[in-house]
Amino acid sequence: MHLVVGHTPCSTCTCPPVEEINCRCDCSRRCNKQQLGFLVRINSALVNRPKGSDVIYDNVITNEGSGYNPSTGLFTASVEGLYSFSWTTTTKANKYFFTYLVVNGNMIARNHAGHDTVDLSASQTVVVHLKANEKVNIKVQHNYIGQLMYGEGWSTFSGFMIRVCINLLCIAT
Repeated sequence: MHLVVGHTPCSTCTCPPVEEINCRCDCSRRCNKQQLGFLVRINSALVNRPKGSDVIYDNVITNEGSGYNPSTGLFTASVEGLYSFSWTTTTKANKYFFTYLVVNGNMIARNHAGHDTVDLSASQTVVVHLKANEKVNIKVQHNYIGQLMYGEGWSTFSGFMIRVCINLLCIAT
């Protein structure tokens, strides 16, 4: 291992600054101690939620890094990085609940549970790159009233940071 001209070490890292073979900073992989993740669920069933309204998961199971706000239903990224989000919607027979995940108000993916003669559950997972302070939440589809979403752990929303992005420039000589 050798130092590479132009390398700027991470401010919170005491690891060796670069890998000899490909001049990549090793700090984020081995020394990044920041962990961000949450798991929330709905305590009581949501019934006849208005079109386009926010789905607020009021029971916090895990909130590492305090990114999820149970009062607003919003997750706020504290650092730039790659994130994974999943949500599950469970509804009663002959009812429906259409939802979608938004990043800063923009729809990323949709989820639909219902319109059958049995209780149904639907799940969706997305991977997105977020900048610091970007917001993620689940909303009721704009063109449908959310008829019924079960609570008591049947309907959940979770997310976690896969990796943090640190802009380092290594210039080999």
